[in-house]
Amino acid sequence: MKMLMLFAALCGLAMATPFDQAAYMLQETAPMGLVDELTALGYTKLVGLIEMAGLKDTLNTGGPFTIFAPNDDAIAVLTPDMMNNMTLLVNILKAHVIEGKVMTTMIRDNLMAGSLLKGVQIRINMNVGWQRTYIAANGAQIIMFDKEAKNGVIHGMNRVIYPIPMGSLVDAMKMIPGLSATMKLIEFAGIESALTGEGPFTIFAPCNNAWMKIPYANVTALMANKTALTELLTYHVAPGAWYSTVMRPGTVIPTLEGKNVLFNPMTPEHLRDVKPMPVYLYVNDAEVILADQSVANGVIWVLNDVITKPSYLPK
Repeated sequence: MKMLMLFAALCGLAMATPFDQAAYMLQETAPMGLVDELTALGYTKLVGLIEMAGLKDTLNTGGPFTIFAPNDDAIAVLTPDMMNNMTLLVNILKAHVIEGKVMTTMIRDNLMAGSLLKGVQIRINMNVGWQRTYIAANGAQIIMFDKEAKNGVIHGMNRVIYPIPMGSLVDAMKMIPGLSATMKLIEFAGIESALTGEGPFTIFAPCNNAWMKIPYANVTALMANKTALTELLTYHVAPGAWYSTVMRPGTVIPTLEGKNVLFNPMTPEHLRDVKPMPVYLYVNDAEVILADQSVANGVIWVLNDVITKPSYLPK
């Protein structure tokens, strides 16, 4: 009898305070601040850096902001020296955040948006395919889209935007010792000023070793014929910002010289059984050492060869 009376009392209590499903759902799904949402999504290393840099309160309560968030695997490539340099760390993090809420439905190819780091913009590129759309921010591919927070939106990436895209193509190339030969030829041909313009441009820059593969007599002949030298150099420059992360194999890229180059990723024959995806990048038959390096007015690729035009490539 006592058990029946207790059961009846509990039923009466339940009827007096009915279950509020709407309030329960709101409590479960209400978005948190951006940093709290990053924590919930598993971006623990990025959150740790945000806290180290003293940016948590700003990013968690200010805004609205859009964060292009490198995942834990991407953060792992940062060196201890980079993470212990607080000025550099703050700048890197600010270069991944823009003011305002930018959903993927608002993105168009080559969209430029100023980051929280003064003078640095995030360039968003998009390649729409019939099976998949590829989107990248300064060459870092976006792999998670439109995770909303109370004060903005999160897009997850598989790479850190670094080096920070500052300065022109020429400014950046002058700071890379391995591109000194290409820079000297650019200066000799008189096209340096063109590469400091607004752009964007993509330069496929042969490294010093690439020029050493060409007989010295041929290089000397080029320098004696500025028209031919300019044609060769401008064949290595394409209008627009071209990133390997948003290009499909076989993409034909027009150059400033007027002819095309071919984005040509390949998997060596002996690796095809174990790794079907391309593991080496080529432009025509020139091997790519480093791709997708953003600067303010474009993109730098570093090649291990000087590009030549194969007979199979259309004009």
